[in-house]
Amino acid sequence: LLHLSTLLPASIGEVLAHAGRLLLTEQPLPRTSTAQALVRVHASALNRADTLQRRGKYDPPPGETSILGLEAAGHVHGSDRRVMALLAGGGYAEYVAVHKALLMDIPPNLTLEQAAAIPETWLTAYQLLFIVAGAQPRERVLIHACASAVGLAATQLAVGHGLEVYGTASAGKLKACLSRGARAVFDYKTQAGFKEQLLEATGGEGVDIILDCVGGSHAAQSARVLRQDGRWVVYGLMGGAKLPADVPVLSMLLSKRASLLTSTLRSRTVAYKAELTRRFAEHALPRFSSGEYEPVIDSLFALDAVEAAHARMERNENVGKIILCVSRDETMHSLRL
Repeated sequence: LLHLSTLLPASIGEVLAHAGRLLLTEQPLPRTSTAQALVRVHASALNRADTLQRRGKYDPPPGETSILGLEAAGHVHGSDRRVMALLAGGGYAEYVAVHKALLMDIPPNLTLEQAAAIPETWLTAYQLLFIVAGAQPRERVLIHACASAVGLAATQLAVGHGLEVYGTASAGKLKACLSRGARAVFDYKTQAGFKEQLLEATGGEGVDIILDCVGGSHAAQSARVLRQDGRWVVYGLMGGAKLPADVPVLSMLLSKRASLLTSTLRSRTVAYKAELTRRFAEHALPRFSSGEYEPVIDSLFALDAVEAAHARMERNENVGKIILCVSRDETMHSLRL
């Protein structure tokens, strides 16, 4: 149990990036404004953005902390209120200042570690599906990297709203997607790729929506499986930022009247994030309480093992979220669930 004393430490442990390494340091307690709450962090979670920031390729938005971590779960200081929140940074620390409009109460059936797997991942998936893509029941959606944390969240959200889900993943991760309700998942590493298999599975019709964190390496096949008036949402570029030179991707999209959309979440305004949080809490959180939705945890790492956690993500070994146990009394190192 967390100690909920109103006494605060003079300094706290937190993780900063320096020259490609992660340093566990002691820093002053974060200051809070009247619009913010101070949260004692029990657990945070890894995101691809963290690995990019560590390597100097993704700076935090102007005015935000350089401490890593885009989500956290814990207690509002001085109370027993269990909360989780989306952050622009600061999750890899024992305390974090959070705008009060971004706090979500944790469903009683979830642990703090499970809650830490929700904010950035599920809010990203919710935003991509329902705000950016405008997904509707009975539409077909293709989710690239379906076994990633965002992919598994998007799968559950899409299935829960009556969409037909297809995905791509490596061979060892296909079952994780299928068990969350995907109709079919294709190994993108096969020589034939995923295009022909997906078209066969959909009777040659393809999909209405693509959620794409891969980009360049999947672009030619993605353009071919998108239906007329489809929406292709790019939110990451793990497979490269350039379109293939030998495939007229833009011409194909134009002929289909398709929309190419892009989105990030970290740099959005607090007002946007607050409205997104409100909508998600209203429509999705009750389904965690009922057990319909479930955060998928890959592994737990102690805060002082954060570099090993990053290495696991960068080797693409995880299925679901890698959790950081932040509390000083945590002794778990890479406990596989």
